Amino acid sequence: MRCAAIDVGTNTTRLLIAEKKGGKLQETCRDLATTRLGSGLRRTGKLSAAGKVATVAAVRDFAAKARRRECDFVRIVATSAMREAMDGPDFARELEAAAGLQVEILPPDVEAWYSYLGVTKSLVTNRQTLIFDLGGGSCELLWEEKNGLQTLSFPLGALYLTDAYLQHDPPLAEEVAAARKHIRRCLYGCVPPAVKLVGVGGTVTSLAAVVKQLPLYDPAQIHGFYLEKRLVEEKLQLLLQLREAERALLPGMQPERARILPAGVLVVDELLLAANAPGFTVSEGDLLLGALYAVILPASALPRPPGE
Repeated sequence: MRCAAIDVGTNTTRLLIAEKKGGKLQETCRDLATTRLGSGLRRTGKLSAAGKVATVAAVRDFAAKARRRECDFVRIVATSAMREAMDGPDFARELEAAAGLQVEILPPDVEAWYSYLGVTKSLVTNRQTLIFDLGGGSCELLWEEKNGLQTLSFPLGALYLTDAYLQHDPPLAEEVAAARKHIRRCLYGCVPPAVKLVGVGGTVTSLAAVVKQLPLYDPAQIHGFYLEKRLVEEKLQLLLQLREAERALLPGMQPERARILPAGVLVVDELLLAANAPGFTVSEGDLLLGALYAVILPASALPRPPGE
């Protein structure tokens, strides 16, 4: 069986194509387009006009790739930006017409569940593992208790925080302080104790690539990489000192992420402080992978979704 998932996110639109072999999914194709659908959303309440155009083009292209590879099914899922925007449902219908496929706008708990599936099906975890999914518009915390999966969602996405707080290039000290205050206000008293932290999302994978100074992005070198807190702090200070054009030239940096990475790493830094953690493990298995496992595996083989 060959299957595909397309994630319409706040900052990027992504594609994953995988094949089922012996009950496991093996990645065969991955693609990404920086579409910034949620740019300005917190100010206007609507999706970016330019972001809509870019997203339609990306989804149409990714759907065509999935068809050329003769996928048995294709899922299109949408997260924070389309969930929150006034015009999200209308844009979902526009995407459906462009791609010829259904678009699912995921509730926060379902989004978190898919991310949990993606991590737990690709890394060794236990009940003392805290997973965080840091996207462009939101950050979800996920952990397991005896009564099932627990989730929390916060307005702490990298694009959202950049738009809301980091207006100068490079950011002013008072802007960084205001962003930190907002992050701490969200996280205070909400982070459960954990022995192990695992992070997913563009911020953490991009940060790992910068730390490793990868000349070309290689998922195999990112997945399972342990990122120490001291290295997070070191790179954060560097990112906050440089202008966007200078950040874009850093080894391992994807130029299109140079604008929003400082805000995302601020969230990672504050989360490690709140969890009193010495570092975290980076996972390439995330929402895309989880959205596919949720279809191919029988219910008895899946952890219980939130609320069940």
